[in-house]
Amino acid sequence: MRRATALVVAAGLLAITLTGCSSDPNANCDAALKPGAASALISATGKVGSKPTVTFPTPIDTTTSQRSTLVEGSGEQVIKGQMVELQYSFFDGTTKQSLGASTYEANSPQLVAIGQVPIPALNDGLLCSTVGSRLAIAMAPKDTATESASQLPNSVVAVVDVVKAFLPKANGAPQPSVSGFPTVVLAPTGQPGITVPGSSAPKKVQAETLKAGSGETVKKDSTAVLHYTAVGWENKNVALSTWTSGTPDVVPVNTGASVVQQGSALPQAMLKQLVGKKVGSQIGVVTPADGSTPALVWVVDILGVR
Repeated sequence: MRRATALVVAAGLLAITLTGCSSDPNANCDAALKPGAASALISATGKVGSKPTVTFPTPIDTTTSQRSTLVEGSGEQVIKGQMVELQYSFFDGTTKQSLGASTYEANSPQLVAIGQVPIPALNDGLLCSTVGSRLAIAMAPKDTATESASQLPNSVVAVVDVVKAFLPKANGAPQPSVSGFPTVVLAPTGQPGITVPGSSAPKKVQAETLKAGSGETVKKDSTAVLHYTAVGWENKNVALSTWTSGTPDVVPVNTGASVVQQGSALPQAMLKQLVGKKVGSQIGVVTPADGSTPALVWVVDILGVR
């Protein structure tokens, strides 16, 4: 049962740790799993988001991973690099033994980034699904191996609910630029390029709204899902960026402690400028030098709040 436990551990990880993969929002859905004879044998009853009653004949034994959609959600299609909230149940396809499940509590869904999930079959099973869907995934043993655990001996049955998705990039209305601020240009993916002016860095925090979103409002006690890039005012170099990995960050606004990059934290001087702003907004912030930290130019996309 040691290998089965390995899958439970892998599935239970907050699968938004950086793995060096990059996001391509323009990628097509060729990598997404297709329906097959094995996934067609899986059924589940119950409301999407609540714990299902899962039935399937045994053994389910497949050499290719497959996905069937049990309930087609009416929400947006999710893409690589996008953060989603899930509820899930895993079973051994031969013994029907449970290999782990999420809590199915409304306030504690599993948060993952498409393309960053440790289990390959789950990654491809989620790709290009729609929010509100319930998926039946039959995982081939070869597609259950992770970086830290070998593949399982039997096929795995998974029933996964795609509960919510966060924006892949800021989608708010463009706003007039503020004189004297750094210039920002955006790639099609949403990744910003920042040109810093030749003037001296400001001595106080400054902020501007580059895009005005219309979603939920960021509060002091919110946990925000963010994409950001920070560039040094003096050396013009990128100091840090979530766009490098393609994985957004998840940050409690009142602490700044990154959920994705354990042990690191974002400055309160920057985060305070996000409070009161709406999801979909893109905010430019200049934080002055503070001790050993140089002056930085931030471009922050507010993708969602939890």
